[in-house]
Amino acid sequence: DTLSPGGALRSLGPTAAAAAEEETMAALNLASIDWKRKENTLAHHTHKYNTQELVVRRGKPFEATLAFQGARPSGSLTFIAETGATPALQVETRVAFTMTRTPRSGTWSAIQTSSDANSVTVSISSPPNAIIGRYTLSVTAGSGSSAPATNLGTVVFIFNPWLTGDDVFMPNNAEREEYVLSEFGLVFMGSANRISQAGWNFGQFQDDILNICLILLDRSRSYKQDARRDLARRNDPKHVGRVLSAMINGNDDYGVLQGNWSGNYRGGQNPSSWMGSVDILRQWKASGFKPVKYGQCWVFAGVLTTALRCLGVPTRMITNFNSAHDTDRSLTVDVYYDASGNPLSMGLDS
Repeated sequence: DTLSPGGALRSLGPTAAAAAEEETMAALNLASIDWKRKENTLAHHTHKYNTQELVVRRGKPFEATLAFQGARPSGSLTFIAETGATPALQVETRVAFTMTRTPRSGTWSAIQTSSDANSVTVSISSPPNAIIGRYTLSVTAGSGSSAPATNLGTVVFIFNPWLTGDDVFMPNNAEREEYVLSEFGLVFMGSANRISQAGWNFGQFQDDILNICLILLDRSRSYKQDARRDLARRNDPKHVGRVLSAMINGNDDYGVLQGNWSGNYRGGQNPSSWMGSVDILRQWKASGFKPVKYGQCWVFAGVLTTALRCLGVPTRMITNFNSAHDTDRSLTVDVYYDASGNPLSMGLDS
């Protein structure tokens, strides 16, 4: 059997189909793991995610209790966290850290918080700049890398706007509630002389949306060109934002949405008829990752807002009705204005 990822306490027993796992579990005599899902998700502001996996924010500790068949090991335990298809210590997609009794800040660590004859409770911490994504956690007896490891399950780590050491830190709680946790908002569309508005369901916590957002990263051009480098850069919200922005536009990266401003929406859906991001993202996955027809500016923005909020990046939609467009494709700045909007007399080389 395998341990339930992100679930509550679940007993494990031997099965004929998992002989290798039986040997691994025997090394530690591990019976079950309690991810303390309710306590952890409330503390991490991730209790709204509709997923069976445990979702935590990087840089903040979470607890788990390991129960053993018989007496718990007397020696130390070493935890291993791995993300990506080919985890490597050099790029920190694979890390190993031994359980201690005192905390270590700014790095991966596991602290024993309590124990009894048959179990041990540990507090696991990741650094505030940890790579975000889905990790497989395992544990082994002792500190030697040759010891057999027991697979504990998967945990998803996301950005942490509540943590001062995280690049996405947002100090204002009201803004965090709006730009991270709110699932609904208004979008503005139309023209400068005729502005209209509509409700939008971002739905970042809905079923399968977190998984789809992680798939977006793995199907990106950045990942396909150099998976190892892309994974190593997923600790940087700027990189993640750029990758997601490119993937929302299906015209360049075979991503989520195909743009259409022609007025003819045959074979797809009128961009004005969309009411949220969830149906679009689910349709993209269900179609085998073919671009969904059709989107326009505010639709792209709405879906990108969903993806960024889902991964923990504070995000809001802004509609600009008077934009400076490079209509002659010269890529030069031709007119300059001061802070009050008055034209400035400046040469082309200014």
